[in-house]
Parts: sequence; structure tokens; C-alpha cells
Amino acid sequence: MLKCFRRKLAVGLGVLSLATTPSLAGDLANVYVGVGSASSEYWAAFIEGAKAVAGSKGKDVNVIVSDFNGQKLLEQFGAVFATGCEGCAIAVDPASNAFTKAIIERAGDAGAKIVNLWNRPDEIHPWDTAPDAWVANISFDGVDSGYRNGMELCKALKGKGNIVALQGIPDNPPAKQRLAGLEKAVAECPGLKLLDVQVGNWDQTQGQSITRAWLTKYGSDLNGIFSANDGMALGAVAALREQGLAGKVPVTGSDGSSDVMQLIKSGEMLSTMYIDGYVQGATATALAVGVITGDIDLAKLGKEQRDFYLSQTLVNKDNVDAILTKKNDPAAFSYDKVKANFWAASVGQIPAGANK
Repeated sequence: MLKCFRRKLAVGLGVLSLATTPSLAGDLANVYVGVGSASSEYWAAFIEGAKAVAGSKGKDVNVIVSDFNGQKLLEQFGAVFATGCEGCAIAVDPASNAFTKAIIERAGDAGAKIVNLWNRPDEIHPWDTAPDAWVANISFDGVDSGYRNGMELCKALKGKGNIVALQGIPDNPPAKQRLAGLEKAVAECPGLKLLDVQVGNWDQTQGQSITRAWLTKYGSDLNGIFSANDGMALGAVAALREQGLAGKVPVTGSDGSSDVMQLIKSGEMLSTMYIDGYVQGATATALAVGVITGDIDLAKLGKEQRDFYLSQTLVNKDNVDAILTKKNDPAAFSYDKVKANFWAASVGQIPAGANK
């Protein structure tokens, strides 16, 4: 969870620890991360990974929280960019595909180097949009996540049953991909029937409300719940508990939060896809820093180095203990350590069409 972050709040901006010292060419100025939530365990880990890299370069991390509102994020970064941001290293989730191009181009106009997370419209890439500023796009394979969690439901239900799905924000590539992965699993498990899909916007409270309605509508005919993230999955479990059904109706998630992994241990959840926010934060920050300091020449990078997925791990009762005890050592994620292989955690280029 988020703790011990120094919060020097800029009035009206929601920006933490802002500094405005200009930099010389080739010098790292300030480090910014734009994150979706101030309370998410995943985003807390992401920030810690960014801090490991930035701290090793003598810099603080300035945190801008969007609350999954792309317009809010754009306005906050607009205030940062207004006076120029030469030498700034930025890693940001634009919250929606609708804001990706704008924030990248504005970062470039301000002199910053930016790494985008999660939300990239399929028609733009780092090599064809603000290519001197947009260093890379980093995500995790949502189709793989949805498919493997869907197959866990298939196995748990012995190949036959009725399931429902909680989807994230509809225009977010991970939301679309994870649902597509589930649909692939359903196609391969012909006894599995997808009764309904509802948009829960990644939100736990919405996940709980939607699941309550499903339980009223379907009753004992509801055999399993697929959730596109852990937050909505926790809401689903809460609704099942209200009916004494937790542990009887399998639930899957994605993100690999410790709360969900504890529920996998207790039997109240079936599986989740663990994504390492710490590694993502360190990788994204190091790439932006590397371009600023001259350790990376963008002109020499291949497309697979500028638009790629990071590795992820399906978690179920068989490996949950090992994942829960996993710890990242900040010393192993200093800039110099990450620089030795910026792409160590990459599993390859994001396929064409993956973000449609």
C-alpha cells in the first residue's frame, strides 16, 4: 500500500513534490510518474520501482494521480509543462486511449522524455508519433491474462458451467484484451457459457454492486465470475460473502494484489495474473532516464524495444505462497543495474492490432 511518500501538494494540481529547476542538455532534471490511483497496491509498487531508479540518480519521484481521469491528468501535466520540462523523465498511464497522443506530444514540446503505460491507441507508436520524445510503450499481455484465467475457470468447473464477466474501462486496451482472452477460453471450453458482461470500470464498489444484481438474476445458475482486475474481483467476493457463497463460486482476477492472493490461499478466489508493478516502474523510468543521459540512442532501437509486453505470472493455489513471499530489492533496481539490460523483463513486441 502507499506509504511514506512525501506529499508536497501543489495547490490545485494534485502534484506531489514538484520541482522546477531547469537542466542542461544531457542532464536529468525531474522525474514524474502519472498513476491511476493513490490507493492501489499495484501503483504503489510501480512508484517504488520508479523511486529505486530515480533515487540512485539522486532524484525524487514526483507523483501525479489521475484517479483514472485522463482530462484531470492532462491538466495536471499541463501545469508541469507550462514552464518547460527539459530533461524531465516521465512514465505515465494516460488513463484512456483518448488522452495518450495529447500527453505525449505535450511532453515532447516541453522537452521531456516519456514512457507510456497500458493505453496506446492501435494506430500510433513511439516510432511514428513524437518519436524523439516518446521513448517506449510498456504493457502486459491482456489476452494471455484473460485466456489463462478463463481456462482456470474451465478446469475448476470441470468444463461446464455458467459464468459472468466484469470488464474494466471499455476503451482501455487491457480491458478489451482481457475480455478477448476470456472469450478465447470459452471457445475452447464448449461447456462454459458466458451469460453476461458488465462494465465495472476497474472499481471495487461497482464490482460488488454488479455481482449483487447477478446473484439476484441468476441465483444458483451462476457458477463462476471472471473479473478483469483484482479490485472488481474483491467486490465480487464481498457480494458472494453476503450470500454465504464465497469459496463456492470461483472468482478470478488480474494484477496479483496481496489481498487477492490471500483469498486464493483461503479458497475464496481461484486465480489472478500477477503483474510486477515494481519492475514496470523501474523499467519505464530507467528507459526515459537512459535517453536523457545518452545511454540510449532512440534511432538505434528496434520496434520490439519501444513497444513491448513485460512478463507476468498466473497465480493459483499451487504457487501463491511463492509469489506472496517475493520481494524486490531496491539495490537490484538502481539505474546502473537496470541499464545493464533495459529489456530484461520484456517478453517481446506488442503484436499489431492488439490494442484495437
